[in-house]
Amino acid sequence: MSIQLQIHPSAFPQSQREHWFESLKRQVVPAQCLYESIGQASRWLAYAKAWSPIHRGKDYQGVYDRAYAAAWGCMDRRAFDYLALGCGDGYKDASFFNHQAARALNGYLGLAEISPSLLIEASQKLASFQPEAWVVDLASAPEAFFRPSNPDNPRRLISCMGMLPTLGYQVLLPYLSRQMGPEDWLLVSANLTPSKDPESCQAILTQYDNDLAMEWYRGFLLELGLPRDSFACQASTHAMEPVTDGGFRIQIKARLKQDHCLSFYGHRLEWLAHTTLDLFRSERHTTQGLRQLFHQHGLACHESFQSEDGEEAVYLLKRASA
Repeated sequence: MSIQLQIHPSAFPQSQREHWFESLKRQVVPAQCLYESIGQASRWLAYAKAWSPIHRGKDYQGVYDRAYAAAWGCMDRRAFDYLALGCGDGYKDASFFNHQAARALNGYLGLAEISPSLLIEASQKLASFQPEAWVVDLASAPEAFFRPSNPDNPRRLISCMGMLPTLGYQVLLPYLSRQMGPEDWLLVSANLTPSKDPESCQAILTQYDNDLAMEWYRGFLLELGLPRDSFACQASTHAMEPVTDGGFRIQIKARLKQDHCLSFYGHRLEWLAHTTLDLFRSERHTTQGLRQLFHQHGLACHESFQSEDGEEAVYLLKRASA
């Protein structure tokens, strides 16, 4: 079976090279770098299957099942388009349609992902819907690139699972708010912190500070050509802005043990020993703080579904009334 991928201008090599180089000059690794190559996609899948909440127990799958049932209910058996932003390997999107296998989409299925390798896997899982698959850098906040099945009466369910933690609320929520039409529904997953207790933060940190995770983080620097013993990675937590009401970020930083001079697509990149690279970031929100952020960005929470341990939630959102 052949699969056709659409390449958005944000993912053109020249755009990616310029973005990567400007970020790396500031010692910041762009989030998409950890997913884009075949090797990094494979390392991420191994880590995700071992540590991602949806793979860790029945309670987590139940959270998504309840959210999917509520979203199907909002569709009222009418035709709609389904847009999956940051679809990864398509596991959650396939689960959404498996939940109501007897119902037909009767619309358009669009997939968006920065990693061609992951996008191909998602397209294979959802092949019966003949998806339109886009390689796109969502961090660049691209405007509408999916084609609606009915331009005169667009009605969409936008799914954005797993993007909020790594892309961040300051980038993702304004973007999603701009995409929402009056008839649209939005499913967003979030990683939560059950309390503001620093000890709770440390317990959560172990999910990001383990062998499979570290192998994934290190993979990008190894692909750049840095020797494995020339840097060391460390995980830590840091409080987010007060507006998040107790949220915090997990950060993975790599400290260089020696000087490095890299040739990067015709550019020269120099990192000195003891330089610290910002390698990975992930956000954890409090329930109250996240609801406030939704409200500030013009998104109204219709229903929410939370795991028993308080670390994972899925929100069904609409555009807030004027």
